[in-house]
Amino acid sequence: MKSSKRDTPDRQSVIALTAALILLPLLSLVPAAAQTVIISGTVRDENTYRPLSDVNITIPGTTIGGSTNASGSYSLRIPDGDREREIVFRHVSYESRTLSLADLQRSGDVRLKPRVIPFESTEITGTRPEGTSARDIPQTVSTIESREFEVRGYVDAGDLLRTEHSIQVDEEFSGRKLVSMRGGNPDEVIVLFDGIKLNGTYTSDFDLSLIELSDIDRFEIIKGSNTTLYGSEAFSGVINIVPKEDREYTIRLHQQIGSYDSGIWGLQLFRRFGRFAASYSLRNGGMTRSFEDLPEDKLTNSSLHNSGSFSYRLSESAEQPDALALHWRTASLDYVNERDGETLDDRNNFAGLQYEGEMPLLGRMRVVAGYNGLRQDMTLRSTDVSVDRGVHEDGGQGSIEKRWTPGMFDFLFSYQFSHAELAVDDIRRNLREQPIGIASTQLRRSHHGLVAIGKLHGETGSSFFRSFDFDVSLRQDFVTDAQDNVQLREQSIADGVFSNRDWSHSLFKFAVDLKGMKENFLLDVFLSYGNNVRYPTLFQQVNSPALLDPSRIGEGLEVETNRSVEVGASVTRSLNEGAVSGWEVQGSFFQNTYDNKFRSISTPGIPLTLYDNVDNAQISGLEAKAGLYFWGKKVLAEVGLSRYYISEQSAFPFKSDSKRTLSLLIDHAGYSLQIFHFAEGSQIGLLRQPDGTFSEVELPSFSNIDIHASKFFNISSIQFFVNLSLRNLLNSDNVLLSGLALRDRRYYLTAGVQY
Repeated sequence: MKSSKRDTPDRQSVIALTAALILLPLLSLVPAAAQTVIISGTVRDENTYRPLSDVNITIPGTTIGGSTNASGSYSLRIPDGDREREIVFRHVSYESRTLSLADLQRSGDVRLKPRVIPFESTEITGTRPEGTSARDIPQTVSTIESREFEVRGYVDAGDLLRTEHSIQVDEEFSGRKLVSMRGGNPDEVIVLFDGIKLNGTYTSDFDLSLIELSDIDRFEIIKGSNTTLYGSEAFSGVINIVPKEDREYTIRLHQQIGSYDSGIWGLQLFRRFGRFAASYSLRNGGMTRSFEDLPEDKLTNSSLHNSGSFSYRLSESAEQPDALALHWRTASLDYVNERDGETLDDRNNFAGLQYEGEMPLLGRMRVVAGYNGLRQDMTLRSTDVSVDRGVHEDGGQGSIEKRWTPGMFDFLFSYQFSHAELAVDDIRRNLREQPIGIASTQLRRSHHGLVAIGKLHGETGSSFFRSFDFDVSLRQDFVTDAQDNVQLREQSIADGVFSNRDWSHSLFKFAVDLKGMKENFLLDVFLSYGNNVRYPTLFQQVNSPALLDPSRIGEGLEVETNRSVEVGASVTRSLNEGAVSGWEVQGSFFQNTYDNKFRSISTPGIPLTLYDNVDNAQISGLEAKAGLYFWGKKVLAEVGLSRYYISEQSAFPFKSDSKRTLSLLIDHAGYSLQIFHFAEGSQIGLLRQPDGTFSEVELPSFSNIDIHASKFFNISSIQFFVNLSLRNLLNSDNVLLSGLALRDRRYYLTAGVQY
């Protein structure tokens, strides 16, 4: 009998049961996979609608999380799909917000409300913001974030910084904008780009019209002369310009039109590829003005800026990523003055390379290298004057930093080096003045600096004054100056103006900082004291009084010294009831005492600005700033006051002894309105007469009002912004161009789009 190939019922049951046991665990995974949810969206500021980067996103009780990118975008994969599950959005400067998965599925866009006081876990205060300034000893620091200027129509950095109550901006006919701080001179302010010095070696000042704002993240304004890291020239302070690392766009275009037939257009590109990021920015523009006395003669300014950056993250560490970054910038300025027969051709080049990360045997280090190049040629032609002046400078700089943080201590050691070579030509013909001064020369300066900073951070045990910092810093400088191939206009005077000079000086500074916090109240108090040394610039040395007195040839200028003390405090209060959200008050008193202060001397009949030393001078001052926040920081009312007492006006010519600013800022639903009032005190300068006496020249005090109105909005993934800026509205009369062009009325309309 043949056996049947058909399975019996019992055999079928066994097979079915076995299959069920095998498939059941696999089938149990199908619902979970089906319930996996991916949510995405954008996090924005509740008032301005601007995207927020670095917002932390967490799901309590899980390890799931993420953060927003530069464009405020996020994407999360949630495995269980529980519609009641909570997702928390948290940023240091904003109130945290918790939403359910169901809420985010309806709309992934999230808006956060700004905080008056940052989260307690940070140490951001009015005097010690995070950034380059935090590496030095405590001083008064003001930070201007990109959200405060990005769509407000400011032409350049000089145009923006005039809104700061401790800064004075002087604009020349050529469009160059020089800043001074706390009543000091422009060559006493160091300008850094991401920690790399921009100031030239010849005059030691920097033209801030060369910095356009499209790729800048923030300005750190360090006030006072007690900085240790940034060199001996910072007698008044430091301005550190921090570029953006990431952008919320791939391509951005903007166009600005305004007074004097001005037109500026710009293009910015950005792209990130994993750990690598690259950016490029182009800005081109100019203006044409007529003189009131000769309308047919024109004054024309044009400029072209190119900048770019490349960065690469060598590690994925969130706290201390190893990174390599390259920045480069070129800026050209062309100026033609038909009335006075004057032209200026100015070319600036800058490149900086930075590395921060682990190095063999040395551990974690920060290494910086930079290049500065200047090509400046000026001509002046009239019936009896012919001037051809040229300054060509090439300079290199570098530094290496090492930090060591054992326990409550924080030590920083740095070696800094810079070297510059200059060729100066100043050919003058058919002058009625005395033939005095240098026709041509070659100059060199080498500068070595050693820095040591020690910080002690401790807890007080008090329920209010919770922490303190005690900081001590030392600096040793070695400077060598040299002059070769000197040709004077009057060869009978001497073969040279200054001999080779070698200087060496030590600096000591210390500071104490005390922080208090209780509920929604924050207090920061600090005291700093130190001495500083400033070496005469090469320009000052080749224009010394020795040109008029052959017996003084070779003596040169003495170094200038300064002793400075400053006391400051900031108080911030957050309120959760009513229309007022909080307030903030900052104030400081400082006193600078100078020995051998450099002084400029202008004498009729001599076509030079000479320099000598004043035995002693002093500037003391009071600065205060107060802000009041309304309706969750939708409205900010802010006032700034500065008053300076200058003992020797001839050493600080044409510097205002007071400034007052008043600002009302409204941000709502992407609309922004700023009304800005400012008043500067009179400016006094001294003109030396041939008999050696001085006559006083005064520029009157000045006050006016600016208005900025802007709108930022989205259409799909494309973002648009438009701004109208009205400057100096109270000035109803035509203003004769006199070299203070910031005092005339101007109008600007700016529109842009980004994707």
